[in-house]
Amino acid sequence: MRLSGFAAIAIIFASPPVLAQAQPTQQPAAVNDVDEFASTAAQNNLTEVLLSTMALQKTTDKRVQDYAWTMLDHHARATGDLAEALSPGAAALPTEPNAEQQATVQRMGQMNGTQFDQAFFDYQLQAHQRAVSLFEQGGRLSDEAVARYARATLPVLRAHLEITQLKQSEPPQPMPGQ
Repeated sequence: MRLSGFAAIAIIFASPPVLAQAQPTQQPAAVNDVDEFASTAAQNNLTEVLLSTMALQKTTDKRVQDYAWTMLDHHARATGDLAEALSPGAAALPTEPNAEQQATVQRMGQMNGTQFDQAFFDYQLQAHQRAVSLFEQGGRLSDEAVARYARATLPVLRAHLEITQLKQSEPPQPMPGQ
């Protein structure tokens, strides 16, 4: 079911890019309400889907390709799970990454080969460190359905972080025919 999120990806790619060159932040700010948590989590998932789609187009490294397929599947699914956890009166989820994330997507879109692969893994490491912190906070929200979603998703994000560290430490693996 790897192709399930591609319609949404096409819509996102059709959005105009943001030209700002912001650097990723080290830690997310404290999340105190459901809307803030949901918005941040949704934007993170959208960014993961965009960058993973880009990785599948740009890489010649089997590690990156395999990892990108996993991120596409898990983060597209996480977006749906988040939407289901929100109460009917909740604010609408964002439909695009924030300006900082859009700048990262644009910057990485200009890279190729090993430069892209290294930047992809570097971003994944930072993004998943921030996501773990966000979801630890989300697990303590007053909205039990959203808190339950955060607690259920947290082990997956921790596994993503471990996989990122492992894949990043492995030597590149050229894909067959490359």
